Amino acid sequence: GVADDWTVAWEFAKVRELYAAQLKLSPSVCQIEWFVGPHQIHGVGTYEFLHQHLQWPKRDTRR
Repeated sequence: GVADDWTVAWEFAKVRELYAAQLKLSPSVCQIEWFVGPHQIHGVGTYEFLHQHLQWPKRDTRR
């Protein structure tokens, strides 16, 4: 199952602390995307994150 929002936020805060305090990375590197609905891969923020931080090329959506 999927944890409730409070648990997810708590776990995310621990990861963000690791990134900032121990790895010395900008807080913007560690992001979470909240949305209403059941657990799913919500690609909108995921792909933007990958493009921004890993320089993934954007797909040409024209066909």
